Amino acid sequence: MADRQLDEWDIAHGGLRSLSSREIKVFWDGYPARRNDPRIRHGSLYSRWRHIADDLVVSLYLTNRSVGLFVRGQRGEGYATTANRLIAFEPALGKALGVSLRGEYALCYLSNHPVAMTDPANWPRAYAWLERQEKHFSHVLSDMVVGA
Repeated sequence: MADRQLDEWDIAHGGLRSLSSREIKVFWDGYPARRNDPRIRHGSLYSRWRHIADDLVVSLYLTNRSVGLFVRGQRGEGYATTANRLIAFEPALGKALGVSLRGEYALCYLSNHPVAMTDPANWPRAYAWLERQEKHFSHVLSDMVVGA
């Protein structure tokens, strides 16, 4: 495993510490408190969701090695369904968001910020990045998809 490059989705291997569920809760308790936005809701242990419309959600996520966000549909809707719906807004939507609809992972418009989240000293920087990106994604999606 030592010669293999870890990516942001890897669980910690050999000497890397994983975030505990308590640390994840503390991180996510801090984000909505900072944002004071009732549209940010619980998605899962590792994510929070910002609903833009009934079928359009910005999913904010946390890993050991990054924070990030991507666009998804309703709970239970698959990637292909969401991507097929959003392709009607391409290429303008991808250009406005600054990321492509389809990337390396099966997630629409994935954007991430590499940062060691196991160190709470990095959290203020992660919060600031998430907040900027969340606001940007929300405004662009509201204008270009919901308002279309």
